Amino acid sequence: MEAKFKVQFKVNSHDTDRSGNLRPSVALRYFHEAANLQFEASHPTLDELRYEEHKAFLLSRASLSMLRPLHAFEEIEVLTWSGGGKAASFYRCGEILAGGEVVAKLVSVWALMDLEKGRLCRVKDTDLGILPLEEYPLEIPTSFRIPEEAHLAAVGERMIRNSDIDINMHMNNTNYPDMLCDYIPGIENKKVLSFDITYHKEARLSEHLTVYHGAHDGVQYLRTLRSDGLVNAEARFVTEDLF
Repeated sequence: MEAKFKVQFKVNSHDTDRSGNLRPSVALRYFHEAANLQFEASHPTLDELRYEEHKAFLLSRASLSMLRPLHAFEEIEVLTWSGGGKAASFYRCGEILAGGEVVAKLVSVWALMDLEKGRLCRVKDTDLGILPLEEYPLEIPTSFRIPEEAHLAAVGERMIRNSDIDINMHMNNTNYPDMLCDYIPGIENKKVLSFDITYHKEARLSEHLTVYHGAHDGVQYLRTLRSDGLVNAEARFVTEDLF
């Protein structure tokens, strides 16, 4: 199998916002689904990893850049590939093309958890059956610091409900961009150019998150805290006014 795996999609009209632009969470979902399909076409599949080897991938960090908005019914190609990794960090990269033009880029960092032993798997000790390609459309994301100048303040609470939960029994990582955007002031009149999210601690069913927001130098910063006081996620969004 070639290192880069290609999947074709058509943008679903229900996945666009009030301005007709593809929602950030859906862009992330396209990348993840393409990666899932690459695993499905190879061995081990994700189901084989989970049910036979008792391992599961958990997203640690994601950086996504939208070069232009996508709209309902556009035909797109999603390219995905393994970027290799180091230590216990597995890199996954991707690009979305429309009409042969790159319109979105992703680099994400994952951990592979051994569910029985309760520890992380190392890249050098793991054979995923997919040829890695050390080609990165964006910089490999690292943990970032939210500047004090952003003056984070609590802006709301969010309860995790059944519709948020995935097979890992916590809020699915693709739900975070839309959830966080809901707390950016005036988001209805903006488009997202890029986002970086660091996933710190999972949010399980019935968890109450407190959402904090601030801005500095044109960047929107968000942090969510669990009810036990631990940081659930941190994010920064770059947006642009629609008008």
